[in-house]
Amino acid sequence: MASSAVKKLVQNNPAFKRGAEIARQEIFGHVPQLNVRSGSKIAKKQFTGTYLAKYYPESINKYARMVHENWETEEEEYRRVKLTQRRRKGKGPPKKGAGARSKKK
Repeated sequence: MASSAVKKLVQNNPAFKRGAEIARQEIFGHVPQLNVRSGSKIAKKQFTGTYLAKYYPESINKYARMVHENWETEEEEYRRVKLTQRRRKGKGPPKKGAGARSKKK
C-alpha cells in the first residue's frame, strides 16, 4: 500500500519527476534533450582520425632520405627542374638580399 502512495506522489509531483530525471541522467550519462541544438549528436560520434591514420600507409620518403642522400619525390624533382629552367631564362627568384627592397637605397 505504501508503494502505490509513493508511486502516485512521484507521478503527480513535477519536482519529484525532475529530480528522478536528473538522477537518471547522472547515473547513465545521458544528455538532456531540451529541443535545442546542442551538438551532442556530433559529440557522440567516434573520432575518424585514428581510423584514417590506419587506412593510409606512412610515406616512405622520410625513411628513404635517411638512407639515400639525394632522395627526391616526383613533385620535388619537378619543382627543381622548373626552377632551373626559369633561372636560365632570368625569371627565377633573386638571391637572398638582392630583392627589390635592397635596390631602393
